[in-house]
Amino acid sequence: MSHIILWVLLASELWHHPSWGNVYPYHITRKTPKSKRWWKGPQYNTGRNFGGWLFQVQHTSASVICGASYYSPLLMIASANCIHPHRYDLEGTSVEPTFTEEDIYGLIDTVYTPNEFQQFHLYMDIAVILLQSPIKGKTTEFIKLCSKPIKPGMWTTVYAWGFDSMHMGAQTTNTKSGIVPVEDVETCRKKLRTTDTRLSSTSFCVTHPKNARKCLYDGGAPLTYGTELCGVVSYGPVCTNAGHPGVYTDINKVADFIEDIEYAIKIGLLKRRIPLKKYMEKRSGKKKEKILKHKHR
Repeated sequence: MSHIILWVLLASELWHHPSWGNVYPYHITRKTPKSKRWWKGPQYNTGRNFGGWLFQVQHTSASVICGASYYSPLLMIASANCIHPHRYDLEGTSVEPTFTEEDIYGLIDTVYTPNEFQQFHLYMDIAVILLQSPIKGKTTEFIKLCSKPIKPGMWTTVYAWGFDSMHMGAQTTNTKSGIVPVEDVETCRKKLRTTDTRLSSTSFCVTHPKNARKCLYDGGAPLTYGTELCGVVSYGPVCTNAGHPGVYTDINKVADFIEDIEYAIKIGLLKRRIPLKKYMEKRSGKKKEKILKHKHR
């Protein structure tokens, strides 16, 4: 009898409970250091999901418009192309978790996009979402920005929910993931010749599965390498034709924009709606002066 009880206790410890994973002792506040809540990988995931940094942007029309990645207490990262059509209609728009059934969410305050960005184009296709307040929950966490150069042949992880591929299958609130290789740029360009998509210097491609129903490709949805955010779905062919590659914005190429927005918010300049150009004049370095030709939207 004692052996049976011991076996049951052991099984209950090893079984994959919904609460299995890294539960933090405190809620996130404005002052929570990013390093204290960085996603540490699948083995630390909370429950049967892919981490407490995966969110969806939910429009007031009750439709999902973007995937989003939680980067810091007040900031989410998404694609400019997917959120651009709604940029003047964000009242009440929220970011909703995909990793818990807790009633937690964040309301959007402002969306920042690079001045160089143009809708339906791929160059600098990135959006930084400013939340009104940090998102509650002891399973919420942040994801690091990419530190590895994107190279052909790298195997990466992609995530999606099906809101941009409903003709291929039902939309779900459950995150799906898959492993895909980074594709050579020139090979990708050739495959895209018959489409309206033109790669930019801030883009890269991945090879979709041959089975279109296994394709994971929603606007703004993330791509990770290891435990880092290395790409977000940009504007390109959908999953209908699996022969076309998936197009992503390279986080390495837009990290300066993300970090500069973060810094400006931290010291209060953007909160007071001081133009970024004026903000940049207060910072030294030719590199920063060159990259920050952005405006607040």
